[in-house]
Amino acid sequence: MNMRAPQAILATSAFAITAFAIVEAGRLHPAAEAGPASMGVGGFTVLTAANGQGSDTSRVELLYVLDNRTETLLVYGVENQTDRRMVLLGGGSLPALFRAARGG
Repeated sequence: MNMRAPQAILATSAFAITAFAIVEAGRLHPAAEAGPASMGVGGFTVLTAANGQGSDTSRVELLYVLDNRTETLLVYGVENQTDRRMVLLGGGSLPALFRAARGG
């Protein structure tokens, strides 16, 4: 038996499975995207939420990062939709932000 035959069959199978996965992923409906989500690990809480801009199929979202240890909030977003780079938009000390919100 030729030793290259099993390698060729394996390579062809891997290519076919990859092509199938790409084709099926392209058929996903935009509504199948994840909505707002949050996760907490190691003293950090991360939350994503739409900021009200963009279309229903291409929403603009912000990433909120809460550092529970230092009580700091950081807000990241994409300033230029064509560039698609995350940049720090703002943030600060949570106690200071709450004091400012109360007018104090």
